[in-house]
Amino acid sequence: MTTHRLHAEMLVDRPIDEVFAFFAKPENLGRITPSSLGFELLSTDTRLREGLEIDYRVRPLLGIPLSWRSVIAQYDPPRGFRDIQVKGPYRSWDHRHSFVAEGDRTRVIDDVEYSLPLGPLGLLAYAAVVRGQLEEIFRHRTRTIRAVFAKPALNDHPMAVAVAGGSGFVGGAIAAELFARGHRPIVLSRQGPAARGPLPDTVAVRHADAVQSDGLVEALAGVDALAIALAFNNSPMEAPGRGQTFMEVDAVGTEHLVAAAREAGVKRVVYLSGAGAAPDATRHWFRAKWRAEEAIRGSGMAWTIIRPTWIYGPRDASLNRFIGFARQLQAVPMTNFGGQLLAPAFIDDIGRLAADSLVDPAAIGQAFEVGGPETLTMREVITRALRTARIRRPIIPGPAALIRLVAAPLTLLPSPPLTPDAVDFINQPAIVDVGPLLQRMPRRLTPLDEGLASYLGRGDGRDTITIDGSLPTDGKHEVVVA
Repeated sequence: MTTHRLHAEMLVDRPIDEVFAFFAKPENLGRITPSSLGFELLSTDTRLREGLEIDYRVRPLLGIPLSWRSVIAQYDPPRGFRDIQVKGPYRSWDHRHSFVAEGDRTRVIDDVEYSLPLGPLGLLAYAAVVRGQLEEIFRHRTRTIRAVFAKPALNDHPMAVAVAGGSGFVGGAIAAELFARGHRPIVLSRQGPAARGPLPDTVAVRHADAVQSDGLVEALAGVDALAIALAFNNSPMEAPGRGQTFMEVDAVGTEHLVAAAREAGVKRVVYLSGAGAAPDATRHWFRAKWRAEEAIRGSGMAWTIIRPTWIYGPRDASLNRFIGFARQLQAVPMTNFGGQLLAPAFIDDIGRLAADSLVDPAAIGQAFEVGGPETLTMREVITRALRTARIRRPIIPGPAALIRLVAAPLTLLPSPPLTPDAVDFINQPAIVDVGPLLQRMPRRLTPLDEGLASYLGRGDGRDTITIDGSLPTDGKHEVVVA
């Protein structure tokens, strides 16, 4: 049996008691775990103590559920605790959490010893999948902790802004930007408090279901403005049987939100649409976006529509899929020959534009197209991302028609990694004219390499992950977290 070791450190700008209290709540495990793993806490007894057993479920591959039970073997607040797997996907898993005060800051240290089942097959799985997945889990964890403990700026005129879809990639970025500026974001989600994710604990979360129109007027009470960035689970892979489609969520959900906002007296709205939205668009997702835009334009509120291109960032479900393939496979599959043109938009630029549009009179009544400052092919974008992440893998293109055929049976899975429509969604070009935006609301748009380096690069050296005690220069074992 081969025992592997992982060591991770990060420095948090908060006192040790506050940091330990966050980690000592099993309810927070879902917040610091990548959404792609489908983490679900099953235990109801969550008061951390020695001997406590914690049950949860994860879906690390194709949405297939795996049960995991851990026992708290040691508990020494606020210096640390230790959890050991009782049953789960590993043959063994022993995780020591340590917390060290450094003035008003806290160093968080993780030491994990683990082994895989199935002997030689387990070693192959480790090299092909597990090591890369663990790297990304701890990278995500570090980014999330830093966001959770972020501090807002002072604001003499804070607004209460409801963010529909605030638990998602784009909506979460908007909520985080509003918080950073000293506003009061209020996340609207049918998940309730579990939707807070990486947002600080002081961000309010209100239960609301845009598709079913449940509780929307009540959730919008006392709100000055509304930002709409709806997205369904596992987007762009639709699940019509569960109502997870562009038409049901983007179009119908937005219509319900607009009607409720009018009734609640909301004065301003920003809608995150998509570049290509049109009433006669070939693709149904663009027709759904247009229908939502029509609701915004007829809302009676001061409105702004933002039409972004391909958005990338730490939590995106597009470019990160290719990075995930690279970490887990010996080659990176591409859904066509990579010649379509893209002007990728960095998520921070989208968050800033949305926040600006809620206060700047120049944004009222405008539909802005926004992308990055460079136009590149899909293959060039993937190549640059791999280079920034220090991963060397060949990119293997395939005919779109063949990949759609292969993707068809995957629709039967609980969370399909690909569907025929999603192949077309990924393969579409995404270029826009940013001239009107820059003329009306001047700003700097982030170059691709700069955006990628902010979360795939080596960072400032405060946070590190070392796997198997090895410190090579090729970046395969050591990851310095941005």
